[in-house]
Amino acid sequence: MENDLIKIFTGSDIEANYVAALLKENKIDHIIENRLNQSISAGWVSGSQENSSIIRVNVEDSQKALQLINEYYKSTIE
Repeated sequence: MENDLIKIFTGSDIEANYVAALLKENKIDHIIENRLNQSISAGWVSGSQENSSIIRVNVEDSQKALQLINEYYKSTIE
């Protein structure tokens, strides 16, 4: 299944949680990876809070997910 996933977002934990809620609202399955927390659990610190979280979705959902994210960012600029 790992090969069927594609990274669509990298950002802070706060942003990732918002994007995840947006995806969930639109019935898009996703996985959030927090690299900062993973490295702390392993005994070292790698990365920063600004890019600590990655969201992955199934390849077939990636276009819709990216469109939702782009629409969200456009609405925050206007």
